[in-house]
Amino acid sequence: MISRRVVPLMLSAVVICFAPFVSSAQSGQQAAASDLSKLSTDKLMACYVNLKLCGASDIWQISDELNSRLPSVPSERLVACFDDWKVCGAQEDRTSGWPISDELARRGDIQWLLDRYWQTRNMMIRNGIEHVAYHFDTPEVTAFMKKVVSKRVFDGEDRYWPVNYLAKKCDTVALRELSSGRYRGQGSLQYQTSVELLGKCGYRPAIPYLVDDALYDFSLNIVIAAQDSLQQIYPDAPQDFDSLEKVQRYYCGRAKRDGFKVKCIDH
Repeated sequence: MISRRVVPLMLSAVVICFAPFVSSAQSGQQAAASDLSKLSTDKLMACYVNLKLCGASDIWQISDELNSRLPSVPSERLVACFDDWKVCGAQEDRTSGWPISDELARRGDIQWLLDRYWQTRNMMIRNGIEHVAYHFDTPEVTAFMKKVVSKRVFDGEDRYWPVNYLAKKCDTVALRELSSGRYRGQGSLQYQTSVELLGKCGYRPAIPYLVDDALYDFSLNIVIAAQDSLQQIYPDAPQDFDSLEKVQRYYCGRAKRDGFKVKCIDH
């Protein structure tokens, strides 16, 4: 296995003589944050444009306050919020996570959302409901995810979450989709988990993708996930390599000997 190291990105220094000033500033920020609970949702949303309106130090204070109010928002309004964040003041993306989906999932009633999915053609609402369904491991949700994939529903993310959900169950259709590399646009930390599924499921048709693409990815997370998957597919492979280049060459050679058409160089 190639070496895995965590490299510190930044070191911070604190000057003791400034401690009273820092403490005072932090207290002021905490007071401003606590005052946000007294403001209306409309006022808070306006503060995204002008933080001074609320006395907030950053948008995350506003976002956290708005998200804390989601439990009081009716379910249908939360669904509408997938398409228009101003309906509830929350939104979902890679940075903010899935606050709306998490809240709907917490309420536990998934069947009406699965039905709601097929009643709309709104891409954002469908995508949001897929996020909610992703929380549940039930036969009903599995059947729903399979239907979404088979019908090739347009959800704005190329059905990544339904595919990944099914791949966790080693569904061969889903594994084939993942091994195409079409979902590399997902963030590296999330996509790493998808690449790992190829090995956990022993999905040998993924070998060309792992050898030709994933082992050469710009993200070390993906490279390590690809190596781990190949190690699971080839359990007799060496456990340790001196360099990434040797990893790439070794698995390239194995793939060629197994008859896979790969473009890599094994010597």
